[in-house]
Amino acid sequence: MRQFIKDHKIRKYYILVSIEIKLRDFKMDQNLRQSIQTNTFYSFLIVMVLTTISQLSTMMVIVFADISGKELLVAASVVAPTIIGAFGIIRILTNFMFIIKEMDNKMASTNYGKEVQTIPVHILRYVFSGIFIIVAIIQLVAIYN
Repeated sequence: MRQFIKDHKIRKYYILVSIEIKLRDFKMDQNLRQSIQTNTFYSFLIVMVLTTISQLSTMMVIVFADISGKELLVAASVVAPTIIGAFGIIRILTNFMFIIKEMDNKMASTNYGKEVQTIPVHILRYVFSGIFIIVAIIQLVAIYN
């Protein structure tokens, strides 16, 4: 009985290790990867455009409208889209970074693959988010001055 339990544990460990190795060796279909990469980039552009439009429209209200007594409402329309946009940009560009890492060796060895892999996405996600946050801070200062 003890030998059976010992053999069972060894087989169970071997199966778990085999499954882990097979999962690690999994290569993403490159057509699927390219499609996801394109869709992720378009999602990034959509978030950028919507956040920009939100901030521009709020700027128009701050500059041209009489917001006295409505500062809190205008401030809320600055803070909410900025937070959503900043976190959305960070998440989408993180996904984009992971998708780039899934590039196979054949694609990575081309000029396109080399250039795409040199994009500093890990830095750009914070730069783009930071720009929107800085604009929001400037808008909040303009509202309360």
